Amino acid sequence: MNNDIYFDNAATTMVGERVAKRVYEVLLSSATNPSSLHKLGRFAKEILENSRNKISSIINCDPHELYFTSGATESNMIALLGTLKPKFRSGRRVITTAVEHKSLLACCKKLENFGYEVIYVRPNKDGRNLIEEFEGLVDEDTALVSVMHVNNETGDVYDIKGLARVVKLKNPKTLFHCDAAQSFGKFVLDVRELGIDAMSFCGHKVGAPQGVGGLFLKNGVRACLLEGGVQEFGVRMGTENLPGIAGFAEACEDLGLESVASNFERMKLLKDFLVSKLLKIDGIRVNSAENASPYILNFSALGIPAQVMLNRLERDGIFVGVGAACSKSKESHVLKALGFSGEVISSAIRVSFCQKNEMAEIERFVEMFSCAAWELRANDTRGNLGVGR
Repeated sequence: MNNDIYFDNAATTMVGERVAKRVYEVLLSSATNPSSLHKLGRFAKEILENSRNKISSIINCDPHELYFTSGATESNMIALLGTLKPKFRSGRRVITTAVEHKSLLACCKKLENFGYEVIYVRPNKDGRNLIEEFEGLVDEDTALVSVMHVNNETGDVYDIKGLARVVKLKNPKTLFHCDAAQSFGKFVLDVRELGIDAMSFCGHKVGAPQGVGGLFLKNGVRACLLEGGVQEFGVRMGTENLPGIAGFAEACEDLGLESVASNFERMKLLKDFLVSKLLKIDGIRVNSAENASPYILNFSALGIPAQVMLNRLERDGIFVGVGAACSKSKESHVLKALGFSGEVISSAIRVSFCQKNEMAEIERFVEMFSCAAWELRANDTRGNLGVGR
């Protein structure tokens, strides 16, 4: 990418040379079916299970509790639609938040069509109201609770451990699922310590190829979305994406506790520096909560439509996001649910980091962004951007 600055890592991260080499290696030498009983199949199965061992160790689950999928979207579908089959669970109430990823909200809509009562809780700015809200909502008929760990648009962090504890105290039979797509590999995640039953995550947020994800299901939790073969212990049918899974494991190779913690602190320095510089620019409003993930910053340059700013920055080789990548130009349901005004929502920009980003990129970004904001406002002679309205 030459001198380009890529700050859209919450959408997807770039695959590094080492990971790409591993994918290529498996494609050439080992891309047979892991379910085949011949020698090559056994070799492929060994790669699959070695990858499972590596990734499961990161979240402290048993290897047989980790299922490979095509990504967090499919993992969410299995966690919700696949576990709530009548033969698996009882109860007709599902509780979630209004700021979940679109893939999870789509599952909830399907559950409503199936006759489930789905309750959407609106978090306040820092999410501290969730524990009290959920405590009052969970009852003996609550089949499942699903809350994301880190919001993909704002980076706001929710207390999964506290929420799971409250839910289990109210109803030990309630299944607790967490969408950890934006925290896997960035936060220290221990599914035993969190006290959860299911967790979704994916590879392309941590330098792995697109099209591979993971689903933790606690031992004893039953799930099945599709009928078919016996791959992934009968939970996720279809031949596994072996090159992608091997690349995922390679990307996770360095994700030990020490590296996750050190990366977290370095990202915090980058983000804090960026915030301090942005707040010196007129018309900037930070939308992320104070305790949000250091990997994501959501802010608005008031009066400048986000898409206009995105296009302007692209001219300078700077790539940022505007809300969730899957939502395209639609209004952010997350910022709307959090109570932000239309002016803030329409101008909201998402900057998201990865461990490859450097302080020099922050400095250049601020310089280019400041110039872009000044230029766009100065050229808005006909009021097309709505500046000052």
